[in-house]
Amino acid sequence: MKFRSLMLGTALTLCTGTVFAADAPPAMPMSMPMLVRGTIASIDAKSVTIRKADGTTVTGAIVPKTNYSAVEPRRLDQIKPTDFVGITSVPAPNGDLMAEEIHIIPLKGLGEGSYPWDHHPDGAKPMAMGSMTNATVATVHDGATRAGSMTNATVTGASSMQLQVTYHGSAMVNGKCVGLAMLAQDKPCTGLATVDVMPSTAIVAIVPAAGSDAKAGLAVFANILHDPDGKPVVGSLVLEKNGVKPEF
Repeated sequence: MKFRSLMLGTALTLCTGTVFAADAPPAMPMSMPMLVRGTIASIDAKSVTIRKADGTTVTGAIVPKTNYSAVEPRRLDQIKPTDFVGITSVPAPNGDLMAEEIHIIPLKGLGEGSYPWDHHPDGAKPMAMGSMTNATVATVHDGATRAGSMTNATVTGASSMQLQVTYHGSAMVNGKCVGLAMLAQDKPCTGLATVDVMPSTAIVAIVPAAGSDAKAGLAVFANILHDPDGKPVVGSLVLEKNGVKPEF
């Protein structure tokens, strides 16, 4: 599947052990992925160099199995129940998740769960340690319908709209379902989260792209692995498209 290495590589950065599913293409090197956010400094048919926010660069080889995707803008009212989404968030004062970014994932179930996520690794100071929640949308509603929603949390006036999402995780910790569902020792737990969506929340969909779409100057989110000889190899690139940048 086109997006398998993107989403599994993203989710499993926080875990030890297997990076790809058993049916992943055997031609792709297998290692712990390194996530790189930045701007494409240069790219050709053989390699890409990415300049990070701190000015350092990372270069990885491009191989036939390198996956390309891009992001397109979406509105909250374009998110439907049963959509599978990834949500980068920080804790809200009312106990909800405060979404900094939401991306619609084209393959349901990839990276499903809720786990710590460093959304600002390149120098920006986050309000709090964040999380990534890959989940299925249950409901979408605005302030006019909020009173009839499923949430038991108190909603402050700071949030204009909300999502309710459900997901499976690996274990219950302090009454909350956390971790990756695929790492559950027994039956995965089930989690329910209320997500406050702010006017500033970036909302995008991950869509297919081609190698020819990757050009110098574009913002990029890269999943880089290392082959058995330690050589960096690009597993996937998520590209800026029409000025819309990947912000996860």
